[in-house]
Amino acid sequence: MMNIQQPGKRVKDFLRTRGGDAIGRHQIIVYLLHSVILVIAFATQFLGLCGSQEPLPVSMSLVHLAACLTALSLFLTRKLSVPAAFSIVTLVAQATIVCRFVYFSREQPEHFLQLILINQMMSLMAVVFLVMCFVKYTPFVVATVSVTAYGGLAHNLDEPALWNFFAFFIVVEYLLCILGELLRRNVLSVQTENATLHYRETALMHAVRLNEREIEGYLRMSRNDHPSADDVDRLFAMLTPKSQRNIINAVRMYLKSHLMDDNDLPRLLPMLTKTETDVCNLILQGKTMSEIGMLLGKTEKNVGVVRTHIRRKLAVPAGSDLRKWLMEVLTKL
Repeated sequence: MMNIQQPGKRVKDFLRTRGGDAIGRHQIIVYLLHSVILVIAFATQFLGLCGSQEPLPVSMSLVHLAACLTALSLFLTRKLSVPAAFSIVTLVAQATIVCRFVYFSREQPEHFLQLILINQMMSLMAVVFLVMCFVKYTPFVVATVSVTAYGGLAHNLDEPALWNFFAFFIVVEYLLCILGELLRRNVLSVQTENATLHYRETALMHAVRLNEREIEGYLRMSRNDHPSADDVDRLFAMLTPKSQRNIINAVRMYLKSHLMDDNDLPRLLPMLTKTETDVCNLILQGKTMSEIGMLLGKTEKNVGVVRTHIRRKLAVPAGSDLRKWLMEVLTKL
C-alpha cells in the first residue's frame, strides 16, 4: 500500500510546489497531459500505425516532438513557465503544420485530403488545450495562422471537400478563443476576489484576536435562543483559556450593569413594592444604609425595616450578604 501511495504523494507534492495555487496546478496538469498525448501520437506515427510516412511530414513530426521535449525539460528545470512552454510548443507545431500543407499541396500524396483535415484538427486541438490552460493571446495567434493556412490551401487546391469545412474551423476555433478568454478573465477575477476575502478574513481575525473556531463558536451561540449546557460546553471548548476568561469577565460586567437598572427590577422581582425595589437597586449599586436613607428620604431605621421585608419576601438565608445574594438570584432569572 505504501508503494502505491508514494507516487501519488510525489505528484501532489510536485503540483503543490510548482503550481502555487489552484490555477497554477490546473495549468500544469493540462500541459503535461498535452505533452503525453503528443508523445503517444508521434510514437504511433513513427511506428507506421498512422499519419503520413513521407520524409518531410515525418521530419516535421520530429521537429514538433523535439520542441515538445525541449520545452518540457525547460519547464521541469524551472526555466520556463507553463504558459511560455505551452506557447512555444503550439507555435512550433503550427509552423510544422503549415510546412505539411505546402508539401501536401505540391506532392499530393495518397489520401492527402484526409491528412490535411487531420493536421487541421491538430490545430483545433491545440487551441482547445491552450484555452483549457488559460494561456493568454496564443490561442488567437494559433487560430489565425491555422485558418489562414487552411484557407490558402483550400483556395490553391480548389477542393470543394476542403471548403466545406472552412467555415466550421473558423467558427469553432475563434469561438473557442473568445470563450476561453472570457473564462480566463472570470477565473482570474474569482481568484483575485478570493485573495481579497482571505486578506480581509485574516485582518479581521487579527484585529479581534480570534481564530476561526472561536468566531464560529460565538456565532453559533448568538443564533441560539435557548442554548443547552452542551452548547455552552462546545463554545468554551472552542475558546482558548484567555478567550474564556475574557468572555466570562464581559458577561459579568454586563450582568452587573444590567442588574443595576431599576427599570428591570420590577419585572425581575414583581413580588416587591416600589420602595423595596428602589432599595434593592441601591443595594446592588453598593450604597450603604445611610446613603440609601438620604437618597430615598428615609431614616436608616426605615431602610433597615425595608431590608427585612425584602429578605423575608425573597427568602434570603440568615447571615447571607443581601447584595451578593441578589446578584446571584437575578443572574439566574
